[in-house]
Amino acid sequence: MAAKSGKNGLLEKWRIDEKPVKIDKWDGAAVKNSLDDAAKKVLLEKYGYAENFNLVDGRLFICTEKSIFLVAVQRDPAGMDPDHIWQLSSSLKRFDDQYTLRVAFIDGRTRQSRELEFTKSVGTFFDENGTLVMDHYEKNVSKLHDALAMEKKTK
Repeated sequence: MAAKSGKNGLLEKWRIDEKPVKIDKWDGAAVKNSLDDAAKKVLLEKYGYAENFNLVDGRLFICTEKSIFLVAVQRDPAGMDPDHIWQLSSSLKRFDDQYTLRVAFIDGRTRQSRELEFTKSVGTFFDENGTLVMDHYEKNVSKLHDALAMEKKTK
């Protein structure tokens, strides 16, 4: 595993056994799962949030209904304020190429929530061989995260 610093540090983590993530691009479930897993890795590894299984377990029905696949906690560095919550959810309809990723932020102090999303063709994120183009996908996920994080700082 490469270190987190450096231009290729984060991208190296996306490889399993030194091979890029490759799927059958005609398998909708595999496409959605690989994009979901990659978005999850961005929040957990790039931003250093901790996955909160208790929230997922406690709200399993709600999470399933809303297609939430990650509930992550952003801890207050000083330990004074309550933790912020980040949620990832997605959708990809059967026989459709339009993938929607939703990032939700719940402020720990105010309990107010905000969310942003993008909807793009899955072809945008995979090459012709079915290999996930992680640097391009990571930029899209980070753009949503950073816009929500910026709103948080300005309020």
